[in-house]
Amino acid sequence: MADLLRSLNALRAFESAARHCSFAKAAAELNVSHSVVSQHVKKLEERLETSLFIRYGNRIELSVEGAMLLPQVANAFQTLRDACDSVLGIGSQKSITVSVEPAISSRWLRKKITQFCELHPNIQVDLKPAWTPPKLGENHVGMIIHFEERISHLGQNYYQKLLPIDGFPACSPVLYEQLKRSKNLDNFHDFPLIHDNGREIWRKWYEKFQPKSSHWKDGRVYSDLSLAIDAAVDGEGIILADERICKKELKSGELIKLDDRVIRCTWYVVAIDKSLSEKSAEVQLQNWIVSHGVES
Repeated sequence: MADLLRSLNALRAFESAARHCSFAKAAAELNVSHSVVSQHVKKLEERLETSLFIRYGNRIELSVEGAMLLPQVANAFQTLRDACDSVLGIGSQKSITVSVEPAISSRWLRKKITQFCELHPNIQVDLKPAWTPPKLGENHVGMIIHFEERISHLGQNYYQKLLPIDGFPACSPVLYEQLKRSKNLDNFHDFPLIHDNGREIWRKWYEKFQPKSSHWKDGRVYSDLSLAIDAAVDGEGIILADERICKKELKSGELIKLDDRVIRCTWYVVAIDKSLSEKSAEVQLQNWIVSHGVES
């Protein structure tokens, strides 16, 4: 074993000196003296019974035999480095599968996860959009981010509130011009509504702001929030938009806010196994996105 280790040290000195074409630079890289590198190379040459370098005073260059040996030695050391890196990676790399409601996944969370992973390169986050959230642990899902009503059956011990969704009436520029021509921006009775997953949200809005109207019963229902937003952009009707989820469309003018009559539509919440350690990747991610939800 001692003889093997000495050979490895000699090969390492040879590989570094050959790469730098300098014993001095190899010594600096290996944090040893010039004479140690020289002795290692000399012993390797004696063992192989050949000269690996041609020496010109303080300058060296590979001999024919040295040039033949270098690629094999360099590859061998790279293989050793790769093997060690892979073992370290297995021990330190952590992965989280997150089941997430599709609209918040693409419109808010994706950029936040990118920022988190840049700060925590040892944690890999796999976003899996799903309208119907699975159970925690199912298909390796370690975190769920969804509408509160969709995972309320888990109980508040399992989830934490992330983002409120506060909806106000908004529509496309074309529909907005039609509303202006009607000279009654406060009353949408003659214009179609767009519903996301049922009519409950618009019903609550009408109960608060126009309690005598039953217009909330009209309009098309989309099962997916992203589809409902796209429909509003295309001029199909009036939607209850949120500043965060519809940020891009509101900023670009694809959707126009009609007024400040706002209603709390729902909450996005984040659920994890509460028995996890505070140092776990899931808890770190949850704390980070909750704090950034408050900041947004």
